Amino acid sequence: ASAESAARTYFDAVHSSNLDLLASVFAPDAALRFPTLDPVVGRDNIRAFYANVFEFYTHRHDEITCWMSNGSDTVAAEIHFDGTTNTGQNAEFEAVDIFHVKDGLIRELRIYYDSYKVMSMLGTLPSR
Repeated sequence: ASAESAARTYFDAVHSSNLDLLASVFAPDAALRFPTLDPVVGRDNIRAFYANVFEFYTHRHDEITCWMSNGSDTVAAEIHFDGTTNTGQNAEFEAVDIFHVKDGLIRELRIYYDSYKVMSMLGTLPSR
């Protein structure tokens, strides 16, 4: 599978809150990196992290506005995120997700966004 195919499967899983599909697209020793958080390492830990994200954001949507690829193992998605937390707070921000893929599995996902803006909107972030 191509890097873009793995990334699209990731977004399909996130949009449908499908933790099993989400976990299946990550390599067993994959790393997830966010601003302000220690890396989340390992497929099982990434699955557990997203279970918390899905509980925190009761509504969420990533609109992919641009795909970029190096032509082989790396693809980036520029996204517009729109969500509502479990306390009813709205969050809307831009982000860039960079996927490093090998053998059809995400080895590393780096998610970049303005963490100060998000913290200012919400007062908190999803827990690990």
